[in-house]
Amino acid sequence: MGAAVALAAKESLENLIASFIIFFDKPFTAGDTLKVNDVSGTVEKIGLRSTRIRTGDKTLVTVPNKQMVDSIVDNWSMRTHRRAEIKLELAATTSAAAIQTVINIIKEKMMADTDHITSCTVHLTEINKSGNIIKAEYFTHPVTMEDFVSLRENYYFFIKKVLEENKVAMSNSYTPEDFISKPPAAAE
Repeated sequence: MGAAVALAAKESLENLIASFIIFFDKPFTAGDTLKVNDVSGTVEKIGLRSTRIRTGDKTLVTVPNKQMVDSIVDNWSMRTHRRAEIKLELAATTSAAAIQTVINIIKEKMMADTDHITSCTVHLTEINKSGNIIKAEYFTHPVTMEDFVSLRENYYFFIKKVLEENKVAMSNSYTPEDFISKPPAAAE
């Protein structure tokens, strides 16, 4: 009986000690958005035994404090920047001059956007039989997810227009000529 009580008390004592570690070390506080193991969401309450996290699905998940201390906690609220990456796979037939033009236009636009972007790189990162790969990576200030997604969408539309204006096709996609209306083929 004593061994059973000791084993049950061991887990409670571990969670209590872990709660003190959380209170003194402060790896996160109530209101922070974080990811621990497979759970991500906003911390609603830190108790003596557990931490309650409201997920993106609006469910409330209770995580034992020992697990919060023993696991890797990614505190998204402590980010200094948000990182985005745009990968463009251009057709293998795209000329070097067209690739360089696209890179220069994207890089110029991102470098001029100092209100949103803190740093950026745009490079041709790979040439293979299926195409030419341009990778644009940029960092923003720690904005809300909605603002971040809107900014990324704006860049996708900008890049789409740049590709259309320069008649550059994506790999395994239609060429600009495919969108020109053609008369229907005669019936045989």
